[in-house]
Amino acid sequence: MKKSVIFIVEGSTDKDALENILKKIYKGNKEIVFIITSGDITTNSCTTLDNICEKIYEFVLNKMKEYKLKKPNVWQIVHIFDMDGAYVDDSLIKLSSESKFVYTETDIFCSDVNRVVSRNNQKRTIMDKLLIQKDIKGISYKCYYFSCNLDHALYNKLNLTKDEKSDYAHEFTNFFSGRENLFINFLESDVVNGVPDSYIKSWEYIKNSPHSLERHTNLHLFFKDNPIL
Repeated sequence: MKKSVIFIVEGSTDKDALENILKKIYKGNKEIVFIITSGDITTNSCTTLDNICEKIYEFVLNKMKEYKLKKPNVWQIVHIFDMDGAYVDDSLIKLSSESKFVYTETDIFCSDVNRVVSRNNQKRTIMDKLLIQKDIKGISYKCYYFSCNLDHALYNKLNLTKDEKSDYAHEFTNFFSGRENLFINFLESDVVNGVPDSYIKSWEYIKNSPHSLERHTNLHLFFKDNPIL
C-alpha cells in the first residue's frame, strides 16, 4: 500500500488548484489526501496554543476515518499556510474605509487596525509553535507557506472574490494538466523569489517584514525533500 500524505489547506479553491497536480506528480509512490479547514485555523477565535495540535488532529482523524487509514498508512501531514502579512511590522497596517482587508505587497488596509494587529499576534504565536512540532499525535508534521496567500503566489493576484478564486484555480490546474512536473519549475522560477533554499532559513526569511506580504513560497522545498521516483 502506498503511504498517504495529508495536505491541510484553508479553502476549497486551494484544494482545486493543487490536488490534481500533486496526485499526478506522486501517483507512483504516494497517495495524496486533502483536508480543508474552511478558514485559517491559526486565527480562529476558538484556537489557542494549548489546543492547536488537538484541533489539527481532529481534522486528520476524521479524514483518516473517511479513507479508512491507520496511522502507519500516513507518511506525513503537510500544512500549507497563507501568510496574510502575519509577520509585518504593525506600522504597515493602515486604516481604510474598506470593510474587508485589502492587501498590497507593502501594506494591509483595514477598517480596524487593532483587530488586524491582534489577529497577526495570534497567528504568529500559534504558527511559531507549529513550526517546532515534529509530529501531531505521532504522525510526522511539517509546515509550508504561500505569501501573501495562495492566489498571490500561484496567480500573482491579490484580493480576489470567491468566484474569481474558483475561476483561477480551475484555469491553473487545467494549465498544468498533462505537464504536472512543470509545476515545481514554476514555483522555483516565478514564486520562490529569493526565499533561501533551506527549510529553517525559508521561515526566517518570511518572518522578516514585509516579506509575508510579498509573493513567495517555500513549498518547492517539499519536492526537494520528496523527489519524484
